[in-house]
Amino acid sequence: MDNKTQINPNINNATVVNPQIGQATAINPSLTSDSAGIANGTILGDKYKIIEPLNATTGEADLYLCEADSVKYVAKLYRRQKAIKPETIRVLKSINSPYVARLYDTGTYKGKPYEIIPYYKNGSLQGKTFTLDGLKKTVIPCINEALKCLHEKGLFHKDLKPSNIMLRDYQKGVAIIDFGISSVVDKDNTVIVTQTGMTPTYSAPESLLGTYLIESDYYSFGITIYELFFGYTPYQNYSNEDRARFSALQSIPFPNETPEELKNLILGLTFRDLTHRNDKKNPNRRWTYKEVDNWLKGKKQVIPGEGTGINAENAIPPYTFLGAKYRDLPSLVSALASNWNDGKKQLFRGLLSGFFKSFNPEIAGFCMDAEEEATKNPGNDDIVFWDLLYRIYPELSGFYWLGHTYESLPALGREMLEKLWAKDCSDYDYWNSILKNQLLSKYLVKVKSNNDKLAKATAALESSYKINIGNRRALLMDYYTMAYLLSGQKLFAVGGKKLKSVPELAAYMKSLLDSSYEEFEAFCHSMIDYNDTLDVQLEAWLIALGKRNQLEVWRRNLSE
Repeated sequence: MDNKTQINPNINNATVVNPQIGQATAINPSLTSDSAGIANGTILGDKYKIIEPLNATTGEADLYLCEADSVKYVAKLYRRQKAIKPETIRVLKSINSPYVARLYDTGTYKGKPYEIIPYYKNGSLQGKTFTLDGLKKTVIPCINEALKCLHEKGLFHKDLKPSNIMLRDYQKGVAIIDFGISSVVDKDNTVIVTQTGMTPTYSAPESLLGTYLIESDYYSFGITIYELFFGYTPYQNYSNEDRARFSALQSIPFPNETPEELKNLILGLTFRDLTHRNDKKNPNRRWTYKEVDNWLKGKKQVIPGEGTGINAENAIPPYTFLGAKYRDLPSLVSALASNWNDGKKQLFRGLLSGFFKSFNPEIAGFCMDAEEEATKNPGNDDIVFWDLLYRIYPELSGFYWLGHTYESLPALGREMLEKLWAKDCSDYDYWNSILKNQLLSKYLVKVKSNNDKLAKATAALESSYKINIGNRRALLMDYYTMAYLLSGQKLFAVGGKKLKSVPELAAYMKSLLDSSYEEFEAFCHSMIDYNDTLDVQLEAWLIALGKRNQLEVWRRNLSE
């Protein structure tokens, strides 16, 4: 059947579901004819003119393309008189997010309720697959923001899946649709008991037992990501009963070629045990908005129940820290580093050295050395604590400093670029502390990096920083240099575009000139001022592209 839903002409007025899909219902054409539905040309709500029925896959309503003021919409006519919950309508009308399908209007037609929602000409994500990079850019951030918006309004979607995610126009990401079985809770309630029919393939174990939480939407998010990458769901060929049993007892199975970072995300989103869901400091809980946002930024996180590196070598007796128990060095060190000030208290109050004395005298000695060093050199406690973290667990690969955690130096560089492009100054002091304490060079030694080129470049950058203290432009140049160096990205952000090369910049400038000489002239003045000083980002970008010598020749020519 080619993974498509087919209509059986021998069955009158019947709905036929393709078992290969298990999520989409095909509508018999006799149900969507003008006699059974809405005739073409009908005006709904004194505004929306019906153009034609849509060939859509939904089991609860018929969809029609309509138009008002030259803008196309979709009219969703439900088959049940009480299909739309009043409280859901109220919440949806209050939402104005690009990642949540807007509810423009509601009404009734021949006693049946209808909604007016956006028309997404590019269709849904059903049947589509994405690369990991495509998921990061197009799907995951949009859906994460959409779920945050819904949950802040007290709305649980309850049926997130590819067919309920639409491609927005002009390649601007995706949006969630279809709130037919959604539920609204009051601000003091985070759990609902429901028997509403979700799609079992994407449903969390607890929802199949009649309990739904915010985390349940994120479980569906994890399964959706899995399908959008692999083209199938984890338990696609299992019965609903077997699927429920396996999802409640084991972690999601992955093919061998699964990228590690994608696997970690899906494991975090589909973690089964919800015991610690309200303990934000306990890593053994299902991921929601914050953890997905951290993942997108490349920040290092403990994977709930998985990927914590527990083995005989780094297992430890339970250590209680901020109300959570840690049983292995990687997760304990990560927790200490993520909660920086509280972690320092554990060290400098002698709690860590006392803990390790009973079973690991070497680490206990490291802790006591750190306590003594901090006493001898007051004001150096952050550096002492930072150094200790990597001594306790030498395999620590993430970059940790002052409570900020990054999966790697490239993750730090990418975040720097985003903040610099947004002219966000909030982390300037943080970056200064990294450069002032020469942490980049020290980190490369600690993680035993063999990248000599990077080591030399970071050493040169740290030396440059010492000279440039007090020079605002020079410091900004150091920030851009650091961001380009660490991230490996060579993009120039201008006019809402990310340019990769000098020819692309030239083409952009030509487009400005063709459009408006005034715009072209303004752009040129923003790139080089009357003192022949280049824009900081432009100069750093050209150097990152290897154009330093050409810049020096250009400056010499100006001075002649």
